[in-house]
Amino acid sequence: MLLQQALTDPGPRPLPTRVEDLLRNLAAPPRLAAHLRAVHEVAWELADWVDSHYRGLLFDRDAVLFGAATHDIGKILHPEELSGPGSAHEQAGYELLVAHGFAEESARFAWTHSSWTAPEVRMEDLLVSA
Repeated sequence: MLLQQALTDPGPRPLPTRVEDLLRNLAAPPRLAAHLRAVHEVAWELADWVDSHYRGLLFDRDAVLFGAATHDIGKILHPEELSGPGSAHEQAGYELLVAHGFAEESARFAWTHSSWTAPEVRMEDLLVSA
């Protein structure tokens, strides 16, 4: 009931259907679903702002939106990190997404959202972590 409410309350845009389905199937904490929706909404606004202010900056908008919608999904496996510090959710989120059929390229946001200086970090990763 609370998870359904977190996923459907008016306000932020809905998460991608495939992400919503995964959150339901894994009985994600409602707090996590609400957080992912909020970050996903901010990613929409940030992507629109970048598009309007930096027209020459190329980035994959769909990747940014997916990354925002899933960046903390590993907290399903590490719920203690919903209210406290920790980074175990990062690799766990990547593995969770890959195990459920998401492409590694998309799943990477689960572990790159907290790494701003690694050599493999791209513009999309920075936008998700902003």
